[in-house]
Amino acid sequence: MAREEFSSWLLPATLLLVAVVVGGAILATSQAVARNFSLALYLLANLVVFVDALDFVLRLYFRRIQGVTTDSSQSGTSVTLNLGRYTEYQKRLHLRPYALVVSVHNAEDHIDAFLEAMEPHRQNLWIIDDASTDNTCARIRQAGWRILEGEKNRKKPGAIRKLLETLPPEIETVVVLDPDIAFRTSGAEGLVDIETVIFEFQRSGMAACCPRIAIRPDGFLARLQSLEYCMAFSLGRMSLADNSINSGISVYRRKALSSVLERHSLSVYAEDLENATILLGTGERIYYDGRLVVETEGKRTWRTWFSQRVGWAFGLAKVYTEHFPEIWWVSRKRLSTAYQFLIYMGGFNLLLHPLRILGLVILSVSFANGLDILLGLGVIPDWKMAEPVYFLSAHAKFTLLSFAALFVAVPRGERAHVLPVVPLYFFYILALIVPASLGYADWLSFRFCGRRIWGDHYEDSMLWHHRPRRLAKAMGAQ
Repeated sequence: MAREEFSSWLLPATLLLVAVVVGGAILATSQAVARNFSLALYLLANLVVFVDALDFVLRLYFRRIQGVTTDSSQSGTSVTLNLGRYTEYQKRLHLRPYALVVSVHNAEDHIDAFLEAMEPHRQNLWIIDDASTDNTCARIRQAGWRILEGEKNRKKPGAIRKLLETLPPEIETVVVLDPDIAFRTSGAEGLVDIETVIFEFQRSGMAACCPRIAIRPDGFLARLQSLEYCMAFSLGRMSLADNSINSGISVYRRKALSSVLERHSLSVYAEDLENATILLGTGERIYYDGRLVVETEGKRTWRTWFSQRVGWAFGLAKVYTEHFPEIWWVSRKRLSTAYQFLIYMGGFNLLLHPLRILGLVILSVSFANGLDILLGLGVIPDWKMAEPVYFLSAHAKFTLLSFAALFVAVPRGERAHVLPVVPLYFFYILALIVPASLGYADWLSFRFCGRRIWGDHYEDSMLWHHRPRRLAKAMGAQ
């Protein structure tokens, strides 16, 4: 569909949907107030909405007060890069040596697509095979690519640390990649190529730069993840100025990354957040550059998505508790970092999570009772907690918030892809509560009992090198 055609019906469709959800919410509210409405249950059911709405407003505020230049050449960065003006020839001439580094493990099924995408960067790509048990290493070597064969499975942080030791000493910039990515073509919507980003990064004096990660269009679940990623990058990381957070694909000053990996737990859980926490905790700076877009595969099945999100929640709890001194220090820098690291990560995500679970229970019962009334089944008792207004009001408000995010956080060329799932995004956000709960429970169980409740696909032996101190002592005494 052409962009002009899409724009012609986008606004009317949006206004129609807004009218429907708001009208339904008002009607349901007017009926419920006369019945069994409870303000406490209403507030719990709408907790997700209130928290996300507050987060949305604060991110916009922080993004606005950063004073980022309106120069179109840097309109996608979270800080103003006062580097002077260079021609493309001058940028190539003064670009200092850099390397693209990637760790691969049992990637035989999809390594060909990655190598094809990286063909323009062949001379700068360095690969380490992380003890694959299939033909990954052989296929890469036969295709003529440079690869270092790992003796044992170190997981990504350990493998990258090993690879850094082998790079030529003149290389001062390192771009860490994953073997399922491709750089989006520059020239559209203000995008730039990787060498432009590296050139500007080298002159910024900062320790790391995070690009925007985009999900490849690949089905219904990918649409939901696309909106989630746009919010996380275009709003989340963009609002943090030079105290942003790395992603799994990031640009680093080589010495800074080497220093980080010396202090890193080398666990794959939230390894990018751990990198950022260590860097920021030592006074380094990280910025976000949304002009460089890296496409990656989203999770294609709900099962793999669930496992991924359990691991993310486990990693957040792990890094937050292990590096809280650094987090406390970073949070004192400015209001935006205090919000990000203390209120958002520590408060909204960790401390308020039990209330999120209660809200999910109320919304689930409210939704089920609404269907029960609609179908005339009479199965669900007329409990105060089961009032349909709780779900209807929360869904209406969150859908309006999602539409606002569509225009604020999602690039114009991707809105048509994301629009169909906006009315369903509230269900997706509620679904996230379940794997997050299991991830946090996993961390508590591991922290105090030395074992996990449920294993995700990230699970690795590196955790056991960082057992809870009490457990390590007990096992050492046996």
